[in-house]
Amino acid sequence: THTHTHTHEVAMSTTVTLKVAMMCGGCTGAVERVLGKMEGVESFTVELETQKVTVVGNVTEEAVIEKITKTGKKTEPWTE
Repeated sequence: THTHTHTHEVAMSTTVTLKVAMMCGGCTGAVERVLGKMEGVESFTVELETQKVTVVGNVTEEAVIEKITKTGKKTEPWTE
């Protein structure tokens, strides 16, 4: 018998945490809009106070950074 696994069809949930330079509610709104439209995103939180953006879904850190950078915000991986 021959079984093949569809690994690419299994949505692996990844959590991506980023630091995004957001100064106001308008900034968080822009980030929320692009994340809401992004393929593979299951959920996300945007915290203006800490400039922390957490995205959960079938996404890569690079893709999320690229997406948010397009809004004009300085975006970098979150370092504790």
